[in-house]
Amino acid sequence: HLLPHHPIIDASQKAYLLRTLAAQNNIPLDQVLAIGDGANDLLMMKEAGLGVAVNAKSRVQLEAPTRLNSSTLLDILYILGFTREEQEALLAD
Repeated sequence: HLLPHHPIIDASQKAYLLRTLAAQNNIPLDQVLAIGDGANDLLMMKEAGLGVAVNAKSRVQLEAPTRLNSSTLLDILYILGFTREEQEALLAD
């Protein structure tokens, strides 16, 4: 559902919002996960403790700290160290 009254967020604004949300919630940036798929996500991904390009274009995958090509975002849990059994337990709750 497209909402025309929402502004387009550029790369610097995304990075700013990431820092702001982390600060407002007392979360150190090295504990923040940022996921993106476009060039305008690179700054945000580089500021986060873990930045992951998911199913991104080649340039983004090459420049991102981490990349994932997958049919499911559940694989992010694997990157974070969750075993398949732990993932299943999380999904069961």
